[in-house]
Amino acid sequence: MLNKKNLLVLLVLAIGALVLAACAPAAEPQIVTVTVQGADGETTVVTVVVTEEGGNTDGGNVVSDEPIEVGQGNLVACLDTSEYFYVPSGGGEAAGNTAAAPTVASNSSASTFAAMNANAVAAQDGTTYRVGIFSDITTTNYWAANGPDNTVWNSYVLPPRPTLYGLANVTFDFVPSLALNLEDTAIVEDGDFFVSTINMRDDVTWSDGEPVTADDFVFTSNVAITLGIVAGGWGGWFDGGFIDHIEAVDDYTAAIYYHTKPGLSRHQYGTLSAPILAEHFWAPLIDEAGVFTSLEGLEGDELAAAQAAAQDTLYAISADGEPLAGAFLFESWEPGAFAENSANPDFYDNGTSVTYFSDGTYQEAYVSGDTVQYYGAGGGDVDIEYTVGPNVGAAVYSIYGSQDAAILALRDGEIDFLLNPLGLQRGLLDQVEGDENITVIENPTNGMRYLSFNTRRAPMNDCSFRQAIATLIDKEFVASTILQGVAFPLYSFVPEANTAWYSADAPRFGFNQDGTSMTREERINAAVAILEQAGYTWDGNTPSWDPDNRAAAQDPGRLVLPDGQLAPEIELLAPSPGYDPLRSTFAIWVETWLQEVGIPVTANLTGFNVIVQRVFVEQNFDMQILGWSLSIFPDYLYDFFAEEQAVLDGNNAGGYVNADFESLAGQLLTCDNVDDCKVLADEIQVLLSTELPYVVLFDTGIIESYRSASIDFPFTSQLSGLQYSQGIPSLVAVK
Repeated sequence: MLNKKNLLVLLVLAIGALVLAACAPAAEPQIVTVTVQGADGETTVVTVVVTEEGGNTDGGNVVSDEPIEVGQGNLVACLDTSEYFYVPSGGGEAAGNTAAAPTVASNSSASTFAAMNANAVAAQDGTTYRVGIFSDITTTNYWAANGPDNTVWNSYVLPPRPTLYGLANVTFDFVPSLALNLEDTAIVEDGDFFVSTINMRDDVTWSDGEPVTADDFVFTSNVAITLGIVAGGWGGWFDGGFIDHIEAVDDYTAAIYYHTKPGLSRHQYGTLSAPILAEHFWAPLIDEAGVFTSLEGLEGDELAAAQAAAQDTLYAISADGEPLAGAFLFESWEPGAFAENSANPDFYDNGTSVTYFSDGTYQEAYVSGDTVQYYGAGGGDVDIEYTVGPNVGAAVYSIYGSQDAAILALRDGEIDFLLNPLGLQRGLLDQVEGDENITVIENPTNGMRYLSFNTRRAPMNDCSFRQAIATLIDKEFVASTILQGVAFPLYSFVPEANTAWYSADAPRFGFNQDGTSMTREERINAAVAILEQAGYTWDGNTPSWDPDNRAAAQDPGRLVLPDGQLAPEIELLAPSPGYDPLRSTFAIWVETWLQEVGIPVTANLTGFNVIVQRVFVEQNFDMQILGWSLSIFPDYLYDFFAEEQAVLDGNNAGGYVNADFESLAGQLLTCDNVDDCKVLADEIQVLLSTELPYVVLFDTGIIESYRSASIDFPFTSQLSGLQYSQGIPSLVAVK
């Protein structure tokens, strides 16, 4: 993902002021006046709250510190607003995604890399892969890191756990990892159950020498299902709505018993892709903490409350000394400074040769001499070839306060690679493009940055209000004029870069029937009409357009809700400009456009981890702007908006509950072939783009830079960039 430094002059000055305020040591909110320039050259002054570290400016809807009730399903239904949106009907080109095609580093070939990598362990013993990151990890507890603390920074730094199956790099083919073959993924009906029996490798050990067995897989599933964990990835990995139980047939055979037949989402991309944790480490700690005993004899609401408390207990357990089985072991963490992983000398895949052939074949050749291949006969040219490491002694992740500081460290040789889901700001490209020691690559992305609503609170619970907001937000103007093409608008809940699953049938608010983007005047008129149809009025002047000044009239009344109450003060949380100037810029414009129609919104630009805490852990927010990196198979369409996820720590932080959605999206969990799943995914995209629990905003391509004078990668063409690759630290080779 990209950022742009050279915006319109006034906006540059405004963001500069915001960055200075955000870096101030005081924890109190900073009130900053910002001048922004409109499409016609007119200027507007807005007020923004910046609380970079720990600030917690509550919006008007926040009435107490009591826990927020969740999953109440009190949404106000959508009305007919079809005259105010446009439906491409599947025709035309994908709009706006102008990210450059993937490029491959020119300073190495696949064969050269493979030869260098094959000798890496002996030649590079004790070397360090040095990485720059921009936010700290929040936990070393893997249960929490993939639950309520499910942040990209935790996923970057914490070593991955073993899985039965995984996705191949570049092609994203579904391939065995701990499992022995693909055939075992078949599900057979056995009495009242649907069963899949997985045979596992018997040569994999934890870092303390204990074998990785089927018992570890069974244990991990039991913890997740017994505690009812749905936060982060756990709800999709071990879904009690499908799994009855999992048993170890023997040490290296696991049988998965489903009471309801799952589809691709909950079988291949769910249970079979789930992380496996070491039973001999975690079981004693869980027993000592009384995690399971606290649930004994409870049912219904009492059980649900006890499960939530037990989850918190689990998340708080120290993971110090946890044995791992991947290429790297977690070594140390200095909060606010760095984290370090050390190479695992006993990694089971060390020395495995991986080859991608032009006919689509994926092949693995093990040190033992055995070879397996999938999805082809191994014909054609070799596209990619490498040997799995680790090829370095350690990976160190150092935290930098800004991209400027990290770029300087890259140029000075202090770090080898930058990890950032936002990518390198284009404004910093000139500092590295001419450096012969550094290679820059660009890839398309599979992600979204979005505005979401807490639908438990009025007026965010009203579909008409959300549709009016979507109409007012001129994504095209911000992306093309303000951000000068760095970002491109998104129009559906599956990004266009994910071509296999994207639907162009999703309605687009803010567009005329002929497919043209509405003018500012048309947007104001349409938003007012949508709100008036739903019973909203204004305490004073109805918002309008001033043709003489070519701007919104300056004296709109305050919005009045259909029940006669004045609209409450609404807080819009968004990352600070020091973290992501693109999202902070969108937040400023959203605040401006909503205030123009009498909606009392204040943007609160604050720290990333502050927003995550407020939104997902506390669910104490009105509206917020964040982003997701997305999976290829779009089962997140269910996980982000399902009622079962509308709980504290759940993915559905906005509490969206809709019976029509539940009926449709639930089928996405049981469809078992691509064609059927595609039809459902398209229908869900249309429904969500009408209901709008999110307003999807934009994405960017992703620019990454690495010090090619010191390291090399076997490939650089990858959807969402190198940082989306599986186990990239085990593939890097130090020169």
